[in-house]
Amino acid sequence: MNDIIIEGKGLKRYYHRGSETVKALDGVDITVRKGEIVAILGPSGSGKTTLINLLSCLDAPTEGTLKVAGKSVAGLAEDELVEIRRGVLGFVFQQFSLLPTLTVAENVELPLMFLGLKPNPAKTGEILASVGLSERATHLPRELSGGQMQRVAIARALLIEPEILVADEPTGNLDKKAGVAIIELFKRLAAEKGLAILLTTHNTAFGAAADRVITLEDGKIVSEVSHPGGAVAADSALDAGLHQFQSVA
Repeated sequence: MNDIIIEGKGLKRYYHRGSETVKALDGVDITVRKGEIVAILGPSGSGKTTLINLLSCLDAPTEGTLKVAGKSVAGLAEDELVEIRRGVLGFVFQQFSLLPTLTVAENVELPLMFLGLKPNPAKTGEILASVGLSERATHLPRELSGGQMQRVAIARALLIEPEILVADEPTGNLDKKAGVAIIELFKRLAAEKGLAILLTTHNTAFGAAADRVITLEDGKIVSEVSHPGGAVAADSALDAGLHQFQSVA
């Protein structure tokens, strides 16, 4: 069975700034499989955000081929990209983006309103249980810790049952202990639900917990490291991250 969920070849994204051509992404080949966590690292201006935007159908490549969930993305208009994103991709960002006047359950169900669907309380409860928030369903965001708010954001992304979860700096606003818990949650979701997870992070220990780490510079991939140790390698990296947190606490 073909388990490839994202496949890009020769991906380029060029912008024009006056007479100058900015090569934000300059010939990238990438494949992501179901159930795989891929961390994309790189300094500011490396092309990391551009690559994430292409792989999550927020933008289309200038050149190259890209298939997401078996559909070709290159050359599509924005409304066509929206159709591919809908039901295929879930998004989690550094900012939790929770509405302060809505309960945890209502924040999780918010995407259904935009899709014209009615919430199913049983399904909402199941999703909240999967992220460890069953007892917080009626709480407001101000009553939650940062780690709990990020779990609400993850639950919101999971409600539409995506095939790909895009997590852009999901631990950026969390302390290390809460960050370790979020990465552990991602590992479990990838294993249990077969989710492909695209992760960006500046924390090298969290990045090392991924199945694969891709590093960009100047719009090109400069290194790609797989972790054949699987769960053992990931657990060691997370233990190191947690130890670092404990040593400075």
